[in-house]
Amino acid sequence: MTPLKINNFSHMKFTIRLYLYWVSIFFTFFMGIIFVVYLLWGIRVDLLRMGLVFFIVGMIPPAIITFYFSKRLDYMESDDSDPPSFSGQKTTLFHFRGRSENPFDEVMQRVDRQWIISYSDREKKILKFRTDARMISWGLGGYLKMEDREHILVIIYPIHPQSKREKLMVDQLLQLMKSVLDCVENPHNI
Repeated sequence: MTPLKINNFSHMKFTIRLYLYWVSIFFTFFMGIIFVVYLLWGIRVDLLRMGLVFFIVGMIPPAIITFYFSKRLDYMESDDSDPPSFSGQKTTLFHFRGRSENPFDEVMQRVDRQWIISYSDREKKILKFRTDARMISWGLGGYLKMEDREHILVIIYPIHPQSKREKLMVDQLLQLMKSVLDCVENPHNI
């Protein structure tokens, strides 16, 4: 007999979790507005109409927004080992000085302390990671491939490529990656 899993929310794809997060925010605001309207004017709302309005204004816009970013979001969790080719991405090759017998595990531990690892493949020495998505920022995605024991290819890309804030964050994340991995930047950046 298999144990009953009560909370599978953490095992859902990030895209679905993000969509449900946005719908719950819209639902909270929607219910707040309905409550205030009832308190101030005493207007009762028909449940069917209220459900239809919420579907139109509370479920469709988050679905459109999530769909717009789904290619970048889904790539983070996919087993696609090819480097990403998104607009706004920056690529750097770092020279890594590992301190252990297994440098990829060392890199993985360091990345895991700072960011959310969404995919890893030890055999191919590939990591995909992301920053947190917040209300004001969709965050960043990252691809890391250990070319050999001393060279790490790092690609950082914004989830929302037109965001000026996220473009600045790409450069900052590359600098942070350099210090977290205690690397020397290769003078021949890609």
